[in-house]
Amino acid sequence: MRLKPAVLFGFILVYLYFRGIGDHGLIDPVEGIYASIAAHMAGGGNYFVPKIGEALASGSSMGSWWLSVIGLKMFAWGEFAVRFFSALSGLGMIWASAKAARVYPEERPRKSWLAACVCAGMTLCFTVSHIASPHAVYSCMMGFAMSGIARSIYNKRTLTRAHMAITFAFMAYGFEGILLPFLAVIVYYVVSDDREMLRDFFTWPGGIIITIAVSGLYFVMLMIANPEIIHFMRCRNYVYTFGGLAGIATFVFVGFVPFHGFIFRALYEGFSVINESNDERSPELFMSVWGAVFFLAGLISGDILSLGACVPALSALLGRKLDSWLSQRSFESMRYAVMINTLVLIPVLYMILPFAAHNFPAVEASMMSLIPWWLAEGLFLFASWYYTKTRQPVKWARNVSAAALICLMPLAGVFNLIAGSYSAHTVGMGLREVVKGNDIVIQYGVNYPSMYFYSLRNSRIINAGLTPGVAERKFAAPESAINTLWGGKGRVFLLMPDDMKSDTPLPKNIFHIAGGEGLLLLSNQ
Repeated sequence: MRLKPAVLFGFILVYLYFRGIGDHGLIDPVEGIYASIAAHMAGGGNYFVPKIGEALASGSSMGSWWLSVIGLKMFAWGEFAVRFFSALSGLGMIWASAKAARVYPEERPRKSWLAACVCAGMTLCFTVSHIASPHAVYSCMMGFAMSGIARSIYNKRTLTRAHMAITFAFMAYGFEGILLPFLAVIVYYVVSDDREMLRDFFTWPGGIIITIAVSGLYFVMLMIANPEIIHFMRCRNYVYTFGGLAGIATFVFVGFVPFHGFIFRALYEGFSVINESNDERSPELFMSVWGAVFFLAGLISGDILSLGACVPALSALLGRKLDSWLSQRSFESMRYAVMINTLVLIPVLYMILPFAAHNFPAVEASMMSLIPWWLAEGLFLFASWYYTKTRQPVKWARNVSAAALICLMPLAGVFNLIAGSYSAHTVGMGLREVVKGNDIVIQYGVNYPSMYFYSLRNSRIINAGLTPGVAERKFAAPESAINTLWGGKGRVFLLMPDDMKSDTPLPKNIFHIAGGEGLLLLSNQ
């Protein structure tokens, strides 16, 4: 990329990806768990024993928690600090896709520009980078791993970078960070018979030494400091969806907006070389295999946010294909891509989702920001159709890419509105100001893991479901315990939904402390 446009483009991306990440509360439970674990570590807890207050937590994201601790030490204690490295990783995903798109130095830099715009404009990339969780860091590292392996076709030294990224992904996310890249390379060998890439990847001295040494040292540290965490690293407990299978399908579909048709066409051409007798190594085929492996792995695991790991590969593949189509004026491929995109997006985005919004609380809560998002997506569809129809490749590359970035503008508002339904920021901050000494905090009818992050106090859970992956059983209590605690000499704070009616009537001496986001914070004194 040329320097001045690249700097301007970088400033635009920094604005888009960091805008608003500290303006809304943590979305429970997924953000609340990771932020609260990091808060416990930053507040003097054990860096190798994940806990939310006194409750033990399971998981394999030690490296991501450590990054959040660094964020809390660097910035003020708040949402921006725990989302900082996620947003930074989103920019890393864009950079990795741009690097991967230009495998050979003599190739046009427009491949990198297009790949970066595709990655930046994909809803899934933007989503994982705005959530306090390990998925953005994991996706970023997998992007650099894919980039290093793809570019090793020309320069084998990039394999060192690939192995370093794989090692960091293992530390930040778990065993998938090592197993899935190795699986992707093996699958690529099976479908392409590319022995050279397989041999180089598994035998490159610098890469293998880094992977074995750093991963081994990290594993030994965990074995010494907290052997039980090794067991939890074999499973993923933090899988949350809104709306069951329908919610998963909706998220997967929306995640790849607005490039469905282009991705389908690029994958079709990427896999089409399998049956061709061509001695040339195909970076497009490798990117297609990588994207397919990580997409299927995310669906099978049920951790839909991990689908972000396939975004850099698909973006790099599409960037290369778009540049090829535009350079060769292959408007037939472009027309097919635009046609599929139109046929897929218009019915689902403008007909199905609006009428089904009431079935998905997260969608319904963010409707005010989804309306301008729908308008922006319509602009993208029109621009891609118009510049394809009029055969203007230069304007297509410039204006359609700009339209994709415009689609990101309303999404920060979407997170803001969703947080209003799934966040306890207001009452949590109110609790932090008033709780003292031996005061008791009760969550009645709700379970917000982020309550510890905001108040830095343990809370008892009464008449509410427990959070998977957090050992809260000993903190749960029957509903009758409210009156026993309420009538004691100590001060008790009660967090409950503002529309909930208790079967066990509370005593009369109730004092309102704070309220907001559908919650009430009450006290007995």
